[in-house]
Amino acid sequence: MSYRAMNKNKRDGVPPNDEWLTPPALVALQISMIPICSQFSYFNEQGELITPLWFDPFKNTGVYYDSYPTAVDKDYTEILEGRDFFAYDKKVDVICSNPPYSMWDKIYDKTISLEPKVVSFVMSTGNLTRCRMNKMKKAGYVLTKMHRFDVKHPSKEQKSRGYKSWMTSLIVQWEKGVCPNIKAEFTWDETPYPFVEKSVEYHREIKEWEEVRHNVNEMMSEAGYPIY
Repeated sequence: MSYRAMNKNKRDGVPPNDEWLTPPALVALQISMIPICSQFSYFNEQGELITPLWFDPFKNTGVYYDSYPTAVDKDYTEILEGRDFFAYDKKVDVICSNPPYSMWDKIYDKTISLEPKVVSFVMSTGNLTRCRMNKMKKAGYVLTKMHRFDVKHPSKEQKSRGYKSWMTSLIVQWEKGVCPNIKAEFTWDETPYPFVEKSVEYHREIKEWEEVRHNVNEMMSEAGYPIY
């Protein structure tokens, strides 16, 4: 759906359709971007050995939840199962998901309250605003990685299974407890992601995305981050 169509729906009072299925190949890439140390057990301030908790706030079909590393503890919420993300109150280590785009401000506020060390979200390019970047910075998070991608239009059969057409989108990763002067990594895929069941069938060609580096550096500068 285009921005024009979404804005028209908003003006006309059409409720947003936030159920957007994510290609498994894209999920695999997103999880691979998260630091490997996020899978390792660690000692808390009380000297207890803790297994990291990875949390999927919008489970839906389970494409994220089922793909999380086997060495970690997992939890999820899914409103279709009566498990409300906004009522969840456990502290988590990693949040990795594709949230509904109509509730971004509420999602950021709730995410920050759960104090994850790593936050990895899929979002459209227009959803990364200065206000939201400032919100994350004030909460102690640093933007460490961003990946731009497109998704192939689904076939008729895939549409029947719930897949829909995407806009150009981003994987955005925030981390807490890292050096605020860290150089963020910006990459992009030339080839759109297909709706395949096995991510191993897809070969990615990742390149530096100079345009987004320039635009985001401007926003980072305004937010007080160093630019590169």
